[in-house]
Amino acid sequence: MSFENTFERFKLISGLSSQEAQVWSGLVSESRDYLEGIVFKDDLLLSDKKRLDNAAAVYAYYRYLSYTVNDESYFSAGDLKVSYNRDKLKAAEKMWESELKSLGDIVDTSNSVFYFKRVI
Repeated sequence: MSFENTFERFKLISGLSSQEAQVWSGLVSESRDYLEGIVFKDDLLLSDKKRLDNAAAVYAYYRYLSYTVNDESYFSAGDLKVSYNRDKLKAAEKMWESELKSLGDIVDTSNSVFYFKRVI
């Protein structure tokens, strides 16, 4: 895995500038460490490493949104209320779930409890 690749992917997914994303580099690093900790395959192919880089970026993005989302970005039209940020967070969660599922051949998720829950 490459921090630079993961960080570049995180910037691309989040839409943050390099300067804005730099604040979140620790979160990207923690996300990489998490995935490296659950890899069970010994000899990773280059394609496996790229998939892990991408998954770590998606996980970092999901975590970034979970820290920064607020409920103030919404509009109402009659009975319909749309929350932009919550929708982004739900979409990021689905992306993360999909990435994690796609890594089933190289990571072990059986011992982890708090994948998708935010601890407050």
